[in-house]
Amino acid sequence: MDLHLGIGGVALGLTVVLWFGTSGGRKTLSWGWALFLSMTAGCAFKAAGPPFSWISDLVTDGLGMLGEAVPNMTTAGAAVVVALLVLFKKMALRGVAMSGIVFFTAASAAGGYFEWYAQAIERMATYWA
Repeated sequence: MDLHLGIGGVALGLTVVLWFGTSGGRKTLSWGWALFLSMTAGCAFKAAGPPFSWISDLVTDGLGMLGEAVPNMTTAGAAVVVALLVLFKKMALRGVAMSGIVFFTAASAAGGYFEWYAQAIERMATYWA
């Protein structure tokens, strides 16, 4: 049986796992797994093409509006703001996971290691497809 999820399918699948894995039901993700899966989902949304990149575009546009309100704020600076909110605001695990997707989507757009991770996910998806 051939199963080709595609990079968008991986991103959506991880988001579903994060949503239901942080609900406090029978199976609950640990904080570390939630962080790792949100990193992979955020970078996968960045690497996926349309229509899945619309999630990445929505995050980038939202951060762009924040940049208009705060002149000279870069995508990397907005990612740091999201990270600080996660660190200092008391959030449920689901809030951390969903904020993680936003953070890692923004961080992968800013460049550096997370952009490399998004490109690695894209290369793996292309190789497996």
